[in-house]
Amino acid sequence: MGMAASLASLVRGQDVVSDAEALKTIVAEQLDISPYAFGAVVDTLERAGLVDDVQRRGQKILGFTENVPYHEDLYERLGGAWRSDQPSQLEQEMLAVVDRLAHSPVPSEELENELGLDHRDVPRLIEIGKAASLINGVALIDGEVLYSPFFGFENPALLGSLLEQHGSGRIAEELAAVRSHQGLPVDDKGFPALADAISRGFILAPSVTRPEGFDQPFATLPYLPDPSLLTARKAVLEKALAVIACVRCGEHFGGATSARDPARVLTALLDPDRGHRLRPHGSHQRQYQLLFRMQIVDFVPSGNWVMPQLIVTDDNVEAVRLARDLMTYGEPIEDRAGDDAARGLLSLNSPYQAPLQTVSRRREKKTLTDKEYSALIATAMGRAAL
Repeated sequence: MGMAASLASLVRGQDVVSDAEALKTIVAEQLDISPYAFGAVVDTLERAGLVDDVQRRGQKILGFTENVPYHEDLYERLGGAWRSDQPSQLEQEMLAVVDRLAHSPVPSEELENELGLDHRDVPRLIEIGKAASLINGVALIDGEVLYSPFFGFENPALLGSLLEQHGSGRIAEELAAVRSHQGLPVDDKGFPALADAISRGFILAPSVTRPEGFDQPFATLPYLPDPSLLTARKAVLEKALAVIACVRCGEHFGGATSARDPARVLTALLDPDRGHRLRPHGSHQRQYQLLFRMQIVDFVPSGNWVMPQLIVTDDNVEAVRLARDLMTYGEPIEDRAGDDAARGLLSLNSPYQAPLQTVSRRREKKTLTDKEYSALIATAMGRAAL
């Protein structure tokens, strides 16, 4: 179901996937969806009514039409498809445990009563969860506390290790630097604590290839009054962070033609009177390659250069607006909750959802070159023949 949700988020707004074989190669690298699981993932989306007109030749998926709704509906419909498969009691209990721990840590002895689990299943649930890296535990005087490994602030073992190695003062100072400059370029020398936190997956920091040829991470710590950006609409937040990384790269490492005001660049991308395009530049293909791979922009040829053009979907437009607000104000402005609402949110007796989420993992090398990726995405979406 997780793979189905990731694929749905990628193709949402594309209408027709005319070459599913090309898409299969892309999602294997971009979303870690095994080529052997691709057919089953598309089958799941079809059962949930999220794709239709699926063309097949034997076991091979040739193409399909996407019908992916807004995020809340997406997860609701995938959940319905999951329940229609009649999952076992143990599978249902595991989902409940992972969901509970993703919100906040809980003592292991309280887990059974809080979730109404079968007493006989608890040891096996914890064993399987730990083996699958879905559950972690830390031993305290009063017993073991279980927590999710996916949320930075709720990862006491990793946070404790970072504090021990770098000191609370150093970490606080470097976090404050990010707060004052969302999309801060981080390196080991200037920000050792942040660089360490990023390498351990504690902070989201998309990377962009610099002119010198190495990947530069850009750290962001958004204050998000809308909790859905950390759950149902997480894909929008991830796109926004990628947008910030790309324009900050142009600001800090653009040389003589550095972007003086990255927010204005994003305003240009949102402007329909400009065709949602930026002017051509010799560095655009490298600088915006991350956004191209995430299908936030397309590249329009212009001589030997390209013009990034926003792919106008609801998600992409919202992501660019969110990125612009975060860089300008440090927080989202559109649909911003008032101070009273913010205070209410903070005082609610509801599960805490961390603004810092870990990256799934960092790849040491690319399996597809930029040229190969460009050809595959154009083929998958029916814009060109491979």
